Amino acid sequence: SLPERDAELKDANQRTVFLLQCMGQITESGERLEQYASEYEAVTSLLTDMEEIESLPNEIRVDIMNHAQKIMMLEKNRRSLFAKSGKLPEKAIKSLQAKEDEIPEGIRKMKEAEAYRKLVKYDLKKLDGERAACKYRKRELITTIANCRGVAMICGIAMVLCFIMLLVLQFSYDMDVRIGYFIAGLVGTITLTVSYLRYLDSVKEQKQLVKRVNKLISTHNTVKIRYINNTNLLAYLYQKFSVKSAADLEKQWQLYMEEEKLRHKDEALKEDLEYYYEKLTNLLRKYRIKDPDIWTRQAEALVDPREMVEVRHALIARRQKLREQMEYNQKIMDQSKERIQAVRKKYPDYEEEIDSLTRRYSRQSS
Repeated sequence: SLPERDAELKDANQRTVFLLQCMGQITESGERLEQYASEYEAVTSLLTDMEEIESLPNEIRVDIMNHAQKIMMLEKNRRSLFAKSGKLPEKAIKSLQAKEDEIPEGIRKMKEAEAYRKLVKYDLKKLDGERAACKYRKRELITTIANCRGVAMICGIAMVLCFIMLLVLQFSYDMDVRIGYFIAGLVGTITLTVSYLRYLDSVKEQKQLVKRVNKLISTHNTVKIRYINNTNLLAYLYQKFSVKSAADLEKQWQLYMEEEKLRHKDEALKEDLEYYYEKLTNLLRKYRIKDPDIWTRQAEALVDPREMVEVRHALIARRQKLREQMEYNQKIMDQSKERIQAVRKKYPDYEEEIDSLTRRYSRQSS
């Protein structure tokens, strides 16, 4: 919160760092929001197509089903060729076949995201370690300051008692205690000076530690947002390709590519498939289906209502996940904008500086 950062935000460098972090969060969340919005629109378009298909007259749907059944039969014959090696189950081949144009890019994105996750986890672990070290050092400084005060108090009392005893010896017993005064004063002065200097050093270090902890907290929050975005992206990719890791998808893809060599034996089947793909696509396009090409890869859903229901549930689940990710990134953007606005409102003297910094950052980002 701004009250806790009051001293930090009055410093020009610290204020710039804080504002740049907020702007960076706005930019990163905006990019994620744009990416998820595009995916959300594509999924919504598919759901709309499903409603259009289900609302078609029976005779048109029968025609669509006939084309889809022929596609299913031809695809089954092709899959039987791929399944001869037995390296991949038919379900996996069917899934890979439906997404074969997206898989190479999907593997690349997964690998990048997994590598980035390792880096971010390392950064979080490192920041947690630094925060723990600062917390431990803070306790040490509190103990040191308390000890310095205690030593000073004890030394002061001891000096007073020594001087009283020396006065008693001087006036009651007529003793020469000048050396005693000198030794007591010297020892007391040295002890108090050392304690005071150590006290000042500890207080100074304690103030610096507070600034460092605030900076660590701000950095930790930024890194945590990146980690959550990265985790959400990986979860979405894993769900989309039905795998647990990039290595898993890459292994399946390699097996699929090996079996693809068998396609030389089914060129005739492929030509027939292309023919019926085109016929089905043209038929669907004729009846206002926005993405007819996709349905050539979902022929079973056009024939079997149960498969259509499963496809719908999967799409709704994907859209819900995308909506959650969009809402999360919108929230981060709003919070960052509110922080910048709060700084502008709380420190009106810096408003021109804040506006200038915002414009410069916008030009650099564009």
